[in-house]
Amino acid sequence: MSEEAIQDTGSQEVAAAAAAPVSFLDSLPEDLRSNPSLRNFPDAATLAKSYVHAQRMIGADKIPLPGKHATPDEWRAVYRKLGAPDDAKNYELQGDLAFEDGALETFKQRAFEAGLTNAQANELARFYSDQATSSKDNYALEMERVREEGIQQLQREYGKAFDQKLALAQSAARTFLGGTELFDNIELSDGRMLGDHPEIIKMFASLGEQIGEDKLVGEPTEMVMTPQEAQRKISELTSTSTPYWDKMHSEHDNYIAEVLRLREYL
Repeated sequence: MSEEAIQDTGSQEVAAAAAAPVSFLDSLPEDLRSNPSLRNFPDAATLAKSYVHAQRMIGADKIPLPGKHATPDEWRAVYRKLGAPDDAKNYELQGDLAFEDGALETFKQRAFEAGLTNAQANELARFYSDQATSSKDNYALEMERVREEGIQQLQREYGKAFDQKLALAQSAARTFLGGTELFDNIELSDGRMLGDHPEIIKMFASLGEQIGEDKLVGEPTEMVMTPQEAQRKISELTSTSTPYWDKMHSEHDNYIAEVLRLREYL
């Protein structure tokens, strides 16, 4: 190759190198080029946008976080800047909240100690109220269900004597306890009132039967049979040795009629 050709080739390479774009990092001084934080910027425009944004943030209102040894008062200052009130009484809770007596003030105090803003306290109060209302509704429904089950149990056991047995239990309560207030005012561990528990009613009804009507206050004079009592009587009347099975016996028709009457209690 001639000397002129070599010179021409060299000049082309220099021209090509001069025409090749220089990367953003390559254009920086050596001490900045190796900084890892600059690798996120592909060009000068991106770096300029980041710089402008940082300058805006420098002028913004910032809240420095206290250190791990900060006092409650230092954290209280942070809470106030975030929107917490200066006093627990200053919470303005919206809506009809289901708080029991004194519980609302306690809630406000706890919210204040936790540094909640008014919006946060409202949100938490609504959640608590909804949960409390739902729990009360479910509790009331469950207690009503249990009470109804108790009534049905007694109705099955007493049959037509149900109303009279209840009256007998109340008469015994008035005689022994001086009234039925305990039935209505004492709540059992399962939520039922004392007077709604089948076993309590049966116990007082049994007491009333044992002491007799002459010693009870307002006890019914004519007792109605329960299904069990009627069944026992029917068994007696229909035993193999009774006139129930002897059509020629003078009492046969009376036995038949009595058994039919007793079956109505079943």
